Amino acid sequence: MVEGKSMTDMLPQSMYLIDAEGHMVRWSPLFRDRIAGLSDQSMESINFIDLIHPEDRELVRQRMRNILNRGVEESVEVRVLFKGGPTYRWFVLMANRYECDGAVFITGTGVDITRLKKAEKALMVSEQRFRSILEQADYPVFIADIEGLIKYVSPAFEEVSGYASSECLNRSFTKFFEETDGGNSGVMLMLDDVISNSEDIRKCECTMRKRDGSVFPVEIRLHKYSDHRVEGAIGVLYDLTQRKRFDLLTEFRFDLLRRAEDASIEEILQGALDEAEQLTDSSLGFIYFLSDDSNGLPKYIWSTKVRDEMSAMGGNGEHPSFNSMPFLKEAIEKRRAIIVNEPSLSLDLEFSSFQPDVKNRLVVPVIDGGEVVAVCLVGNKPFPYVDNDAQWVSTLANMVWDIVTRKMNEQSENRIQSILLQIQKMELIGQLAGGIAHDFNNMLGVIMGNTELAMCNDGLDPSVEENLAEIYRAAERSAEMTSQLLAFARKQTAVPSVFEVDQAIGDSLAILQRVVGKKIGFDWHPSGAGCKVRVDPSQFDQILMNLCLNASDAMGGEGTIVIKAKRLKVDHTLEHPGGIREPGEYVQISVSDSGQGIPEEHQLHIFEPFFTTKVLGKGTGLGLSSIYGIVKQNRGFVDFESEKGNGTTFHIYLPLYREKTNGLGIDRQNSSSPSNHTTILVVEDEPEILSLCKMMLQKSGFTVLTAAFPKDAIMIAEEFSGKIDLLLTDVIMPEMNGVELASKLSTISPGFRVLFMSGYSADIIADKGMPHNSFNLLRKPFTIKTLIEKVNAVLEAK
Repeated sequence: MVEGKSMTDMLPQSMYLIDAEGHMVRWSPLFRDRIAGLSDQSMESINFIDLIHPEDRELVRQRMRNILNRGVEESVEVRVLFKGGPTYRWFVLMANRYECDGAVFITGTGVDITRLKKAEKALMVSEQRFRSILEQADYPVFIADIEGLIKYVSPAFEEVSGYASSECLNRSFTKFFEETDGGNSGVMLMLDDVISNSEDIRKCECTMRKRDGSVFPVEIRLHKYSDHRVEGAIGVLYDLTQRKRFDLLTEFRFDLLRRAEDASIEEILQGALDEAEQLTDSSLGFIYFLSDDSNGLPKYIWSTKVRDEMSAMGGNGEHPSFNSMPFLKEAIEKRRAIIVNEPSLSLDLEFSSFQPDVKNRLVVPVIDGGEVVAVCLVGNKPFPYVDNDAQWVSTLANMVWDIVTRKMNEQSENRIQSILLQIQKMELIGQLAGGIAHDFNNMLGVIMGNTELAMCNDGLDPSVEENLAEIYRAAERSAEMTSQLLAFARKQTAVPSVFEVDQAIGDSLAILQRVVGKKIGFDWHPSGAGCKVRVDPSQFDQILMNLCLNASDAMGGEGTIVIKAKRLKVDHTLEHPGGIREPGEYVQISVSDSGQGIPEEHQLHIFEPFFTTKVLGKGTGLGLSSIYGIVKQNRGFVDFESEKGNGTTFHIYLPLYREKTNGLGIDRQNSSSPSNHTTILVVEDEPEILSLCKMMLQKSGFTVLTAAFPKDAIMIAEEFSGKIDLLLTDVIMPEMNGVELASKLSTISPGFRVLFMSGYSADIIADKGMPHNSFNLLRKPFTIKTLIEKVNAVLEAK
């Protein structure tokens, strides 16, 4: 026994020897210490099966019988109890049959794989999480093995393809896709390439065929993938339908702009019908004009395809009378697109034998000036029309109709130049209107108010009363003209909205690419910080367009434009060529070119209107000056860096948008009906308006306190012993604005109502904290009746 123990002490690893009954005969110290965890004395008295986890014992017994009866070598992964349990570790036990002196034994060894098992379990959990993510993904995902056979599809894949998961499994993923030549060999080659290059993502565009037979364009992106069950590739699908439609529409738009001057209106509309057929996969299209007077155009215009087919059939292109097509009338009456996805026998029977059958159709009304002027129809799509088809055709119709109306009105003019001149004119009118509105409205207010007060006096001479009435009517007409002028200017005024700079620039790259040409590349570096600005999106696009066109010209139409965005903090006020740089947080947009740079003698003049170094007819000199104006209007600034031979970089700084909160602590509760005991504090820096308001209010029975400046109003509120019921204040004044004044007064004499008055336009007073459509706002000039009604409404409001 001692000699045997000496031999087992020398055995490597965790080795053991058991007899045919399973009793322990020999064991190595490593087996005793690492596997059993028992003493030699305990080892001699136990059966090998006692060391095995109860759930694994039957498996071990089966393998022991195989070894003893068949003489085979066996290996098995089992849990071995440590010191009798319940603690256990995972081991791989490898054993075979051993004979000595006529006796049969089993000799074996064990390898601890507990760490491997834990790692495997962690991997399975990770895979389960990964699958869970795929289940929630919006984009269709599939996993294929190295042979291209699908082993998994996400719910999004099932939804977009129309196939159930069970129908996809073990089918070659190439069966779902077709390349432009009708084959799919390229897709399979891409799979082979991905598997052999584990770090690379491969992508290609092709067509996916749904279960119902319809097809749509997709982009496939493949990356190598492996888990404990599958080795192959994971693929993500991106539906390109909208992008392809957008590209087609954008390409058509630019082509339309290029040939708009030379093409006739009929050719433009026919081209639009051809484009509508292509966008919706239709085979029929026409436009029907409601008016008999359509500038010499025929009552109807057919698409090129249908016109040629009808001509080949012997028809003259004449379609049925309008009354025979009730679905057109429905689109007109409801003023929206109408989709009919089933044939109408009563309709189709009225077509002549030379005209095409209409099996399904989409009808879009064309609206101009609030009236339906025409209807556009596309039909005979192989699959049902959907709302998205209607949106695209409506967009196309509106875009083309804009060109058509301009062609009707400006056949002989250069459209692009006229638009530019019109924009400049509108800007000048808007500036003029904004500049004169405040002072002019104050003057009109004084004239109208005093005339009203004079007319209220009893015993006026009839001729004097008539003269006063004429003065009042003239002032009213002047106020109306001012209002119309402001309304006209607001049509061209910016309509700011909040958006992320990264997304706006990213969305613009495709259009910018078409504008600057294929030989110009873009290197776009987003901020990645979710930076937002509050700017009119069309003005933002204009900034990008002008900068990129300038960069393209500087490089001779060939090179790379670098666009960067980042968040920037300016700590102190600085003066520079682009204006005053105010402290604050900004979003910096930089556009760089690799041209020859701006000559030093020109750098002081580049923002001046009409300054250009281009040859006559090649530039207006308004590009950079318009950028300067837009940026300044949005409280930003512009600067640039330029070095001869090393290109130019323009930096646009726009204020970083932050949410604003209303700091007014005005109590809007416990209102009482106005009475002769109502006290109103009027604050107005124009003496004539202040005096006029006082007289109007006193004449209506109110107690009136007046202040010419905000500091005077604060002093009055501090010294006044009674209750102030209403604050009537101008919005824009010296020292502080009306909103700030109301906030300060609410801490001195709380509980009053506030009525603001202003002659400035809405966008200007909005910068002072006033919303555009505030209930508590009185527009100058105003009448006694308007003032008193507004005062009472504010006092009585809950």
